[in-house]
Amino acid sequence: MKKEKLILRQNIVKLHKKSKTQTDIAYLLDIPQSTVSYWIIRYKKTGTLEDKPRPGKTPKLDDSQFRMLKESFLEFPPARYGGETLGWTTKMAIDYIKDKCGVAYSMRRMQELFHKFGLNLITPRPHHRKGSYAARTVYRMDFKKNSKKNIWVAPSLISTR
Repeated sequence: MKKEKLILRQNIVKLHKKSKTQTDIAYLLDIPQSTVSYWIIRYKKTGTLEDKPRPGKTPKLDDSQFRMLKESFLEFPPARYGGETLGWTTKMAIDYIKDKCGVAYSMRRMQELFHKFGLNLITPRPHHRKGSYAARTVYRMDFKKNSKKNIWVAPSLISTR
């Protein structure tokens, strides 16, 4: 929690203990009276000014599985998993995670995971204006120029010169 929030809440309680009215506290601190009322009541009930925990949904993958998948997506090209390209397609990655961890993800969630892993989405095009001819030739051998598949590639595998 931010220090400013905690200090504001402490000031509300201090002023209340000095017998100030909620309206006076709201005026002095330039905050809504409902906020003053909320924090006074909450402090009397719980005795704390900290935020309540917000648990949220538990992740499907635990930390060790997440690290293992991140490592495998960044280090090993999909050819080791029976793929035919330099990078990962979203569907290939979904199948890979399902086989390795037994967890099924949607297409959109898999794309979000790719971003968390640090992979870059590349779309096939004839040539890049900053790319070298040699790099383009090697790239074409692995990934067809007219392919309709987008692939996810580790930043270390992308060469611009």
